[in-house]
Amino acid sequence: MPSVVVTGGPGFIGRRVVSRFLDAGWVVTSFSLPGESASKDWPRAVRMEYGDVCAPRDVARTLDGASLVVHLAAVVGVPGEYDRQWSIIAEGTRNIAEAALKNSARLLVASSIAVYGDKIQRQICREDDGHGVWQGAYGRAKQAQETIALEYAAKGLPVTIVRPANVYGLGGSSAWGDRFIQAIKQSGGAVVGEGDTNNAGLVFVENLADAIFLAATAQQAIGRIYNVCDGEGVTWGHYTDDLAKIANKPPPPRLPLAALMTMALENENPVQLIGPRDTSLPTLEGLNLVGFDNRFDATRIRSELGWSPCIHYRDAIKTIARQWTQT
Repeated sequence: MPSVVVTGGPGFIGRRVVSRFLDAGWVVTSFSLPGESASKDWPRAVRMEYGDVCAPRDVARTLDGASLVVHLAAVVGVPGEYDRQWSIIAEGTRNIAEAALKNSARLLVASSIAVYGDKIQRQICREDDGHGVWQGAYGRAKQAQETIALEYAAKGLPVTIVRPANVYGLGGSSAWGDRFIQAIKQSGGAVVGEGDTNNAGLVFVENLADAIFLAATAQQAIGRIYNVCDGEGVTWGHYTDDLAKIANKPPPPRLPLAALMTMALENENPVQLIGPRDTSLPTLEGLNLVGFDNRFDATRIRSELGWSPCIHYRDAIKTIARQWTQT
């Protein structure tokens, strides 16, 4: 049977991706942080290997003999901390790519639409548009991650890069799922700027897992970069209001973007790699998404691989509401 190593297997996206491979009959190894448990959702046993992507020996041990690696592990939800995010996301990817190359393995790297940086504020973002000016530590590290992966592709490593849009769903570290609902529950939340017309650029986590499995296993995906976005045109206002209903809160207030941007610019400086001094304030990376029209073109993965979202927004929200009441 074919085998795959999934980094970050028990995570928000990872546990769904592992399930896809198990359902398809693959032998799966999850490379996880010490103390992480196998997901209860997995239909059968998964080999659990523990270590740190920043430790080349841990990575080499886990990837020994691997034929496919799906690299999802990253630090998320941490504003600033430029050195830490660079070490885990960028240099961790270097370790993964080096071990994959030595094993003649294929590699899929889960990047992010954060690589588009300030381009999100003014244009439709397509795969060949290149990186914009990063808006924080996460975007900077994700840009480096892609650069490193492509360096190894030039050395002969079969690489595919997937750029998920704003991933929503429950059961993990997604900024647009559990943490978003909890923030609305605690403070009432807010819709920023032209949120009632700005596209939220969402992708449901289950649809993303389908896309990652497809991109990791399709031969024609080697050497390609894919945006993954459901493309249903749901606005930030619509989405935030729906989550407020789930949290039993009224529709959140609408706040002007300009004042929040001024506040964030006084609180951090991405150019000088200075993270937010006050982490309770909105961040530039966060405002770069919620304050603007998120337009991520996913035509390539649809046309080349035949991917399309199996779960649509209305059903996804019903699923989230049901899961939330069970927590």
